[in-house]
Amino acid sequence: MLHLSWVDIRFNNWLSKDENETVEFDSTRLHKLWVPDLFFPNEKKASVHNVFMPNKMLRVYTGGKVSYTSRLSLTLSCPMYLHDYPFDKQTCSLEIESFSYNMDNIVLKWMNDTEPVQENTNIIMNQFEIKNKSFSHSTINRKGSGMHSVLRANFYLGRNILYYLVQMYIPSILVVMLSWISFWLNTNAVPGRISLGVLTVLTMTQQSSTVNASLPRVSYTKAIDIWMSTCLVFVTTALIEFAVANWLSRKDINKGFSFRKLFMIPKPPSKRKRKGSKVLVDSDGGMRLDPEADPTYQVRRKSLRGAVHAMNLDIASRFLFPFAFGIFNIVYWSVYLKERSSFQ
Repeated sequence: MLHLSWVDIRFNNWLSKDENETVEFDSTRLHKLWVPDLFFPNEKKASVHNVFMPNKMLRVYTGGKVSYTSRLSLTLSCPMYLHDYPFDKQTCSLEIESFSYNMDNIVLKWMNDTEPVQENTNIIMNQFEIKNKSFSHSTINRKGSGMHSVLRANFYLGRNILYYLVQMYIPSILVVMLSWISFWLNTNAVPGRISLGVLTVLTMTQQSSTVNASLPRVSYTKAIDIWMSTCLVFVTTALIEFAVANWLSRKDINKGFSFRKLFMIPKPPSKRKRKGSKVLVDSDGGMRLDPEADPTYQVRRKSLRGAVHAMNLDIASRFLFPFAFGIFNIVYWSVYLKERSSFQ
């Protein structure tokens, strides 16, 4: 609802001296009366409600005071800066100005007896809530028409964070934690660890795409981009950790391997060089074979040594990954929640 009030001396003789006497004009007779030609400079779309009649009304009081009321729907331009999204703070303005009358004819002022802009408490915005309001009056120089009076109402908006916690932050935290299960699986469980790693990477990529699909394509980094990118780095690093652990468990076994040896023809037994005895004699006179003489012993020994290195890497990752992710969360939430609280 837009309420305007001004004094028109031409109505001085219309009414008696009774202060309670008023004359009302509905929308069918308003075109015969003078009303300010106001417009909204930052308006993108506007309409006057016409059900069942145009929602306009004018009252004339004793002394020439005129009160005009109109019901409007406005879509205003509000440039947003999304550096801190979804912890961002936005300032949207409502500007009112006379189109053809400069300050020699019309000077706009906010009403002092009541709050200039009143909120409808029954209307709730899903994403934002109004934290504060401010009202100001200024002038602007219009080329060819002189100085014009401008009214401006600023609305300071804070974004509701609960929706984003449920839809973005908590799911991404769970995906990162899911990738840590890989550290508790055996390095020989190759299909399971690869499937888990690839699944978490694809899930984080899909979440990041879904978040940015509903946002303008800005050229700077947003707070949610930092979060999603870091989570993607964690799940990708978990997949790389498995590749390293698998390589460690196999590198000693494959050491010295070459394809040339696969095609070498073994020498006949008669031409093989005899080596020393492979029998060990214990202190009590017992005899047993030297385990190092068994060719499979060396293979098992190398395999065990590589498995120990891989296991140590997995054990270290079980603690390092949660610790690093916890540090990131402390820094991330401390920075952005502090900025959000400073606005409130």
